Amino acid sequence: MRSLIIVVALLLTACASEPKVTPPPRLATAESAMKAAQRAWQGERYADAAASWQVAFEAYRSIDHWPGQGEARLGLAQAFSRQGETAAARNVLLGMPEQALFPAPLRTRAAYQLALLAVSAPPEADARLAQARALCAAPCAVSAQLDNLEARLNLQRDPALAAQRVAAVLVLGEVAPAAERAHALRLQAELLLNDGDATTARISLLQAITIDKQLAESMFLADDFALLVRVQQALGDAAGQREAEARLASLCAAFRAPACRNL
Repeated sequence: MRSLIIVVALLLTACASEPKVTPPPRLATAESAMKAAQRAWQGERYADAAASWQVAFEAYRSIDHWPGQGEARLGLAQAFSRQGETAAARNVLLGMPEQALFPAPLRTRAAYQLALLAVSAPPEADARLAQARALCAAPCAVSAQLDNLEARLNLQRDPALAAQRVAAVLVLGEVAPAAERAHALRLQAELLLNDGDATTARISLLQAITIDKQLAESMFLADDFALLVRVQQALGDAAGQREAEARLASLCAAFRAPACRNL
């Protein structure tokens, strides 16, 4: 028994004395930059996030690390997009969906982001959305995002299809990401408003606002309040409309979201 205790003690001592493994310098640089980018993104410091993702991208690219450089490119494109630099975001992503060296989930996300960037040009957005669906293996991890985007593209041209896609997201419940549930509720509110049912639209939109406030996402809240202004106006609720306008103006004074452009 004494010998067993001595052997175990020696093994523990050996394990404790093993040197800590540190990543190679270029990999350490990339990983550190990725963490810095995420912190900046969460703090809505998009220029800082873009700078860090650029560092990570170059570091990963220099060591032939395709998953890492793919993640960095996706992040960099999002940061450019949040700053209104649509062309720069698109340039970062071009070629990613077609490049088989990237993992399929990253290629799917790249096609999806390209579709988002092309919402004002429906033919291109439709093509990129179809590409994302083709790349996404079943079960598709981003099905809620793809369904919401398809609903958004069809709000005017095919409301019935849009409603089907929104319903597909909402039926997932807690399985869908919270941001996508809120997005689906906002799309549902817009569909209801377009159909003349402002009362039910308001109920759906208030549910979206509750989720977006929990997420503390400025851009999504700006979209919510901009739509709430329209809903309150359709209801003839002047006081409610003024309140919605005040909430939107206050948010836009701190954060310039796309929904703030008309203020």
